[in-house]
Amino acid sequence: MRRCILLFVVAVSSLSIVPCTFAQKGKPAQTPAGRVAILVDASEAPRKIFHARLTFDVSPGALTMIYPKWIPGEHGPTGPISDLAGLKFTTGGKVIPWRRDLVEMYAINLNVPAGATSLEVSLDYLSPASEHGFSSAASATEKLAILSWNQMMLYPKGANPETIMYSASVKLPPGWKLGTSLPVARDGGDTVEFAPASLVTLVDSPVLMGAFFRRIELSQGEPRQAINIAADSAAALEASPDQVTHWKNLVAEANALFGAHHYRHYDFLLTLSNHTAHFGLEHHESSDNRVAERSLISRDENLLMSGLLPHEMTHSWNGKYRRPAGLATPDYLTPMQGDLLWV
Repeated sequence: MRRCILLFVVAVSSLSIVPCTFAQKGKPAQTPAGRVAILVDASEAPRKIFHARLTFDVSPGALTMIYPKWIPGEHGPTGPISDLAGLKFTTGGKVIPWRRDLVEMYAINLNVPAGATSLEVSLDYLSPASEHGFSSAASATEKLAILSWNQMMLYPKGANPETIMYSASVKLPPGWKLGTSLPVARDGGDTVEFAPASLVTLVDSPVLMGAFFRRIELSQGEPRQAINIAADSAAALEASPDQVTHWKNLVAEANALFGAHHYRHYDFLLTLSNHTAHFGLEHHESSDNRVAERSLISRDENLLMSGLLPHEMTHSWNGKYRRPAGLATPDYLTPMQGDLLWV
């Protein structure tokens, strides 16, 4: 047993583990400067339709925009470009022709005309009905939705995801509420504006929203930790006091186990639905957890999900805060390499 433990420690210590920042390789291409504005209109989320509007500061000349391809946590080229629709570029009210790259299907090429300083992009995302897959699978029902920012956006090729900043906002269906790890700058009711965030942080911060919504604080003081729950019915939200106690113990024990925390705050996002994909996906300051609708009120369903939240929260330290070098790519177009990931 001692020999096995020693071999395990040696194997783990020999891995190439890096901080969560994107690696910088080579000289970046010329990219638009300034802050990007992105508004996602989710008012038609019950119909599985999302509309996005982005505004970039640009200068005249050739420009390539990238739709995120390799998605962190999914470790594969799972960006759902097949569900992207209605793509349109304009400047000064004039439409700009574009063409999908002939080799890299996630790249969009266009030419910014002389005199243009701002580029407006509009696109639609059609959330699929299939429940098979990760975040690119079914993510919306009549009563709830999970917004993954990588599905609603473009970014300039060559931009550094750590430094390019996005001012993001989302418009909700009437009466819906939301939960996310993104700090809220202004809550206007149906429209919520978030504090400016880097592309890395934005892609790493999904938004859970729904008509039947509950938020439970799991800790007092800093760091703040909470669970945000959206369900297809009001009855499904009724977590027992014993269940809430387990969640509070979880966050306390995780911090005691690791001895420190790297996040500003942590938000569990818990989706209760029989009509979305069921999985867990880790993020730096949150986790995307999707289970059956009755998982909080059925003993058997509750047992099935009991390991999910601890698993995904652990990945905030192991897999996000520190990750194998092959997953620390410089952008969302460079292939990830998961060699020795599970060691």
